[in-house]
Amino acid sequence: MNEDLSMVFKALGHPRRLKIVRRLMDRIHACCEVNQQENCCLEEPTCDFSELTEELGIQKATLSLDLKELRHAGIVQTIKDGRKVAIQINPELLEKLHTFFEVSIDQNTRNRMSELVNE
Repeated sequence: MNEDLSMVFKALGHPRRLKIVRRLMDRIHACCEVNQQENCCLEEPTCDFSELTEELGIQKATLSLDLKELRHAGIVQTIKDGRKVAIQINPELLEKLHTFFEVSIDQNTRNRMSELVNE
């Protein structure tokens, strides 16, 4: 799992790719707010390739290269419908990242860590 995630972090290491992922995540949150459902958004919300180029103000060739990196790392998925290409966040990867970052620290440990930082 760590090897897979190292590819994810490498792909997210460029500010433009982070911006692309943030925009796709914003689409998920907007969908949830509109539909008022907790799990409505990980299956359907997508961005059209052309929409992303306009919204982010980047050229199609640049977006294409960035999406190639994000797809290779498993961060996004593309869905082709004729000539139209839609992009969405990979929900399985979100679960892996959630598990990776989920850390349970009790209050005593937090207090001790704060003391160490402030020394």
